[in-house]
Amino acid sequence: MTTIEILGSIGGIGGVLAFLMFLAFRTLATQMEKERQHSETRLTSLLKDYNDVCRGHTDSQVKHTQVLTELYTYLKMRNGNPK
Repeated sequence: MTTIEILGSIGGIGGVLAFLMFLAFRTLATQMEKERQHSETRLTSLLKDYNDVCRGHTDSQVKHTQVLTELYTYLKMRNGNPK
């Protein structure tokens, strides 16, 4: 006898339907787990890309600030300190 026949003899149609619902739920749970893992992978790569862009932007801001500070110091020395 197959599993469905055994369940049918024990619980009738309710047992068969319960078994089919269990199989459907297990399949759905497996699909949801795969989708969750895929989403986490995509989110992780997106965050890595965002952090790389932010790091590059911060580095350029630091370099611009250094150049402006040097220019300010040079102009201050060139024109004299009005203090």
